[in-house]
Amino acid sequence: MAQLNIYLNRLEHNLNFLKSISPDKNSLIGVVKANAYGHGIIEISKKLVSMGVSRLSVASVSEGKLLRENDINCNIIVYYPDPFELNDIINYSLEPAIYSKRILKKLIKLLDKSKRDFSVHLKFNTGLNRLGFKFEDIEWVIKKIDKARLRVLSVYSHLSASEDKKNNLNTKKQLKIFNEIKSKFYDLNSEIKYHLLNSSGIFNYPEHQYDWVRSGISLYGYSNNSDWDKNLLPVAELKTKIIQIHNVKKGESVGYNNGWIAKKKSKIAIIPIGHADGIGRYFKNRNVTVKINQLKAPIIGNICMDIFMIDVSHIQCKEWDEVVIFDQKNPANIFAESAGTISYEILSSLGNRIKRVYIS
Repeated sequence: MAQLNIYLNRLEHNLNFLKSISPDKNSLIGVVKANAYGHGIIEISKKLVSMGVSRLSVASVSEGKLLRENDINCNIIVYYPDPFELNDIINYSLEPAIYSKRILKKLIKLLDKSKRDFSVHLKFNTGLNRLGFKFEDIEWVIKKIDKARLRVLSVYSHLSASEDKKNNLNTKKQLKIFNEIKSKFYDLNSEIKYHLLNSSGIFNYPEHQYDWVRSGISLYGYSNNSDWDKNLLPVAELKTKIIQIHNVKKGESVGYNNGWIAKKKSKIAIIPIGHADGIGRYFKNRNVTVKINQLKAPIIGNICMDIFMIDVSHIQCKEWDEVVIFDQKNPANIFAESAGTISYEILSSLGNRIKRVYIS
């Protein structure tokens, strides 16, 4: 009964705006990992490609294969390739981001055996301390790829705090390291592209856009900054229905483990969406609200697997009335932040039981 309405015209608006502040209209990488942040990887990818995006990026080989199997034939970067899936990467013409010595050596050995040339991207860790080669690995990497059947398409890294106050000490350090990495590889091949910025970085550091930028959450309407958000439109709206209404007496409990106790005679509405659909248990009793007939109703008690409850004592409503979880006026980032999380988490957690409806 829950439905995620996905407005493709808003996606187009966001893409056009991001292109307008990028150095080159063809420099934008469309990030569609995690089911396009919950919006539907196939439909979103097809729309982006139709609007001229020539390179998409995914997290896993399985996501890349899914795109290929659905006739999406643009360039596709795989950020976190499994070294045991390199054959699939080659067979499906995906572009792996190589981030460790182990993966690089294994890919080179595989290409030597098959006598094939192949395109890759190189990921360096400049301070996020997640994935990537170390700065000290540069000479080893260059020596390895110099004689290998590899074409390096890009060298990139990731800022650890791109949305934080501009020019903080950590970001300055990362920029310095990345520029040193760039200078090392430029001598090897002047055609290699460089990219550092994610969605927040596109807004916060336009002077450091290099050759490409990686647009993820901003495509879907969020930038991690309320001022930047004014330029974007939330693409998705999550709505459902009231399936039952109960009247409870003062002192009665609602939900598992007596999660909420009525302080007075109350009216409770039952909503058919739960933690199996991405509305986590951390939403309970946190002053998180949804909207019914334009009025706010707080979530109460423990979130169930398929259901949560709201207090509608102050609202004139009936069973099967519409419930707005988030929409353009009350976007997903506000809904998420009220429960102590972020738009990324709530959007990417939305389960497959939620019907996706695409609106042009």
